[in-house]
Amino acid sequence: MINTLQLLSLILTALLVAVTGFTYSHILTQPGEVFGKLYLKLDILFNTDKRSREGLGFHPVFKMIMACPKCVSGQLALWIFVILNYQDYLQSFVWHFVFHILFVGTAIFFATIIKSFYTKHIE
Repeated sequence: MINTLQLLSLILTALLVAVTGFTYSHILTQPGEVFGKLYLKLDILFNTDKRSREGLGFHPVFKMIMACPKCVSGQLALWIFVILNYQDYLQSFVWHFVFHILFVGTAIFFATIIKSFYTKHIE
């Protein structure tokens, strides 16, 4: 089982993952920022213009690695949880799988809240 301190730690870690994912995918990919040129090159590579003309939206891989704060935060949370809890997974897979899903969902939820707050109050 998990105690209260571990649960609080998971929630705070999910919040940090969400802030990191949002900052990377929404702020640092703007023109003139650190990853602005990379964003434009990947935009061309994944044919975003052609897909948008066809009404398809972003390519799923492009969303996961750069274009969508929720997707980036979810991917970060997915892999960070595995890295931080690898040994525990080997001992009790079922409980850690449940907390893994909750951790990823919490990070995505926080990323949604952060994006909403940022676009409403800061931009």
